[in-house]
Amino acid sequence: MNKPAQPTLKQVAKTYLNAWAAQSDSHLRATILLQSLATAAWIMIAWGVGHAVAAVSQAEPAFLPIFVAALGAAVRTLLVWQADTSAANAGMRMTAAARETIFNQISDVGAGLLSGVGAGERTSQIIDRTAKLYGYGARWLPGMRLAIIGPVIILIAVATQSWLAAALLLVSVLVLPVFIWLTASETAAIARAQQSSLDALSGAFQSRTAKAGLIRAFRGVARQTRVLEDASDTLRQKTMAVLKTAFLSTAVMEFFASISIALVAVYIGFKLLGIFPFGTGETITLAEGLTVLVMVPEFFAPIRRLSSLHHDRADGVAAAEMIGPWLETGFEKKVHRLKRLLCAPEIEFRGVALSFGGAAPFLAPTSFTARPSYMTALSGPSGSGKTSCLLALLGNNTLASGEILINGVPLEHGASLADSVAYLRQTPWVTEGSLADNIALARPEASKAEIESAAMQAGVMTFATVERGGLDQPLARFGAGLSGGERQRLALARAVLRDAPIWLLDEPTAHLDEQTEKDFLQRLRSISQGRTVLITSHSESVLSVCDEVINLTPAAAAETRAP
Repeated sequence: MNKPAQPTLKQVAKTYLNAWAAQSDSHLRATILLQSLATAAWIMIAWGVGHAVAAVSQAEPAFLPIFVAALGAAVRTLLVWQADTSAANAGMRMTAAARETIFNQISDVGAGLLSGVGAGERTSQIIDRTAKLYGYGARWLPGMRLAIIGPVIILIAVATQSWLAAALLLVSVLVLPVFIWLTASETAAIARAQQSSLDALSGAFQSRTAKAGLIRAFRGVARQTRVLEDASDTLRQKTMAVLKTAFLSTAVMEFFASISIALVAVYIGFKLLGIFPFGTGETITLAEGLTVLVMVPEFFAPIRRLSSLHHDRADGVAAAEMIGPWLETGFEKKVHRLKRLLCAPEIEFRGVALSFGGAAPFLAPTSFTARPSYMTALSGPSGSGKTSCLLALLGNNTLASGEILINGVPLEHGASLADSVAYLRQTPWVTEGSLADNIALARPEASKAEIESAAMQAGVMTFATVERGGLDQPLARFGAGLSGGERQRLALARAVLRDAPIWLLDEPTAHLDEQTEKDFLQRLRSISQGRTVLITSHSESVLSVCDEVINLTPAAAAETRAP
């Protein structure tokens, strides 16, 4: 049986674009309706102007046509204003839908979806690239439809005044689709390059800002400044290429429109003067001729706008071509969270070899058991898979062989114990706010008393003194002002507050001095009773306090030793 063909990048992008655009359908329909009515109001203006001038030229009253023209202008102004508002809402809704899709996917898959590129580049992709969808939803989608609806309305109105003028307009517009197609294909490639350059600049700027102190310490300011200048210059060149294409396409469109309007004007003028060289089967009055001449520019107006809107389309497609495939990889990694366990489980790795993304296994088949109320340490050289074993319990790695059993029940592929886990990293994440706010991240609904109890057990109160503001002590960005030991006690307080039956600790003492490490381990030992604890570490102090130590072997090393 043949496997179904995998969708191409363009097909994936189109699927996501259509899904996000569907979220703004109501605003889009309202925009098209309002703009169509505004086009009809222009016909009122043209009729009023044409008949008013004709009446004045014959010394007749012109009150009615002037009133019709004024009413048309007022109605059109109101309709255009409402249409612009509705279009803006369509663009914002489409952008919001894309960001909602991304954040829902991150919520389902986990933070692993954000890996692969630097924080600055990923942030640019989530914020800046999705912002490009605004123009696609607010301008391109309604503009594309109005480029058909608007000219048809005007063409019908012109035909009621002069069939040959309508025929001239129809013939002139037939050459435009080829030109528009050529412009669109060129603009799409340039937009992709420009957005990639923006991502690269954002990534480079963020990474160097985060390491500004280190760069200064090693006297690398001038060198890194040149790197940012190069990235900025590349973005400038790509942006100018987008503008060049946009201006060129608009200029060509204006040329064709001007020639077409001139042809109609010449025909109307000759007919009014009675010197047209051959018969056309129609007689045009001054009122009819002026009405046609006022309507003709509106025939080309939506087509002109469409030409200038191709960069909005290209930006939207380029954004979807990056975001769509990225989200599709998330579906491959998608996990389902198991219900929270009521008590600490027995975790058994039975001949487990791990891989990532279908690659070759990086962990040799490993077997061990982590028991409740025991501290089990995973040790081994860097790259041996210590952290990966912890992440496997969260569904973030693929089992190449073997199985993981929770209380004797195999953990299914893609299943996650996240709701039963408290996870401590080498460098705990700290955000702006008070100490209490940061502890409460583990369980936002926790009461003040529960937060204080967790802080007390974890030793946070040793530095959250009254003089410093207690648990209301404000923390700066990234927890500036806290030492490594204080950060880890803050993270330990989160684990206590979460009250999870499984604790996973990834090198929790890697950045602590000897005495701070000793204090941390004493507290960890005392408050981890009744939980299943898995801890990764190279530290002899950590390994000495654990009940069991498992030495892991990288897959490559195991193959080397094999007979």
